[in-house]
Amino acid sequence: MAKTIKLDDELMELVGREADMMSRSLAGQVRHWVRIGMSVEKSRFFDQSRIVEALSGKLSPDMLTAEEQESYVDTLFDASRSGTPEQDRFFADRRRKGLGAGMRDGALTRESADSA
Repeated sequence: MAKTIKLDDELMELVGREADMMSRSLAGQVRHWVRIGMSVEKSRFFDQSRIVEALSGKLSPDMLTAEEQESYVDTLFDASRSGTPEQDRFFADRRRKGLGAGMRDGALTRESADSA
């Protein structure tokens, strides 16, 4: 039975471009990438559990194969796009205290209760 899933706009744009280039439907492109991902995870050069260990700090990323390191870095970048609940609480607390750091008008800014 078919199921519906939500994909963010950025991913759908990427899927659409690749699907057009490869003459596939959107669903066909997603199926293709899922099959590739499954093959990679089952490869003798790739062990998903080692990547999880590296992400949790139990294994040095230097101990991963090149393929595993690529997945490790991709996972880090994906995680950095949307903060963790702990990061959300941290930044909410900083905002409550009048503290912060970030980009404003394309430049890095630092704010503190003293400079406000």
